[in-house]
Amino acid sequence: MTPLLLLFTLAFLVSVDVRILAPVLPSIATSLGATAGATGLAMTTYSLAYGTGQLVYGPLSDRFGRIAVIRTAALGFSVFSILSALSLVTWHFVAARLLAGAFAGAVIPLTIVYIGDTYAYTERQVAIGRFAVVTSAGLAFSASIGGMVAHFISWRAMLAGYSLLALVPVWLMFPLDAGRPPRGAGAGERVARYMDFLTDPRALLVYVLIFAEGFLCWGAVTYLGAFAQRRHGLDQLQIGLLIALFGVGTMVGGSLMAPFRRRLSENALAGTGGFLMSAAFFVLIPRWPWPAFAASMLMLGLGFVGLHSTLQLRGTEISSTARGKAFSLFAFNLFAGIAVGTAALGRLVDAGLDDTMLAVSGVGLALVGAAAASVRHRRAT
Repeated sequence: MTPLLLLFTLAFLVSVDVRILAPVLPSIATSLGATAGATGLAMTTYSLAYGTGQLVYGPLSDRFGRIAVIRTAALGFSVFSILSALSLVTWHFVAARLLAGAFAGAVIPLTIVYIGDTYAYTERQVAIGRFAVVTSAGLAFSASIGGMVAHFISWRAMLAGYSLLALVPVWLMFPLDAGRPPRGAGAGERVARYMDFLTDPRALLVYVLIFAEGFLCWGAVTYLGAFAQRRHGLDQLQIGLLIALFGVGTMVGGSLMAPFRRRLSENALAGTGGFLMSAAFFVLIPRWPWPAFAASMLMLGLGFVGLHSTLQLRGTEISSTARGKAFSLFAFNLFAGIAVGTAALGRLVDAGLDDTMLAVSGVGLALVGAAAASVRHRRAT
């Protein structure tokens, strides 16, 4: 198996893990004899550890190699996910999930960095699009099949199952070369500081745009289930299936990235993606029947892969010799945007201003896409 196939396999399993708790949280709470709120701390700590870990893994991968860091982190992810499945008390479960998240955070961002190392700039967005198919499939799997396994067997078997599966690609990766990044510049570039990227106007623009995308897109998506329940009277199964269409749209867009790139420039793809995401949120505002919600989710997924893959492409090109460190700021800002957006947009939702929340995200994403489309991107040196 090629290194990239092993990385894609691990990324799929981590994608499953990222969203796996939401549909089975009541079962876990009952099993541990805890409240849903207490058990839900596992989701908060996991996300916090996952996001902040980016600032550690990027520099480590620049020094020791992408493969070396990913395989070690993936081993930790497997071990602590298994310990999560074996937990008998709430604090043990929360602590194990925190550590699982801390290790899981290396896999997906560093796989994108590895793509940046191994693909030429002109071919890289197609590879990133294919990677989006893998991660979207993992998210869809966690919402559907994962919930069924938890319902018919147990949540413990579900966690332990994919954690043990992750050990297979980890084992196959140990004979591989560490995957050290190329060193094409002088020593000063090799020891680049975070402040060097934050004071580079073009790099800073990429970080601001990915923060805004996380804020506006994922911050709003958090509340679409509750919105669908209030607006259309749908049950949890129906809502889950409809929101899964977001992942379907992303998978379709990722699989079609090669023909898209033959017809659209990088900037045109970013602008089109932002426009589609904006339109998807505005479609939800009128009191149309539920099929409009389904169409909106497909549109959101298609738009997301266009805009997000362009931002990811630019994030991998901020620095060619400190790519891991530069991209770690990209991933950190994405998760920071998601966290802040969830909190800020949640205030609008709590105030009964769903339409305002949708309009804010719609207008904002159109502006993000326009900003990304207007920039003449500079290649890394």
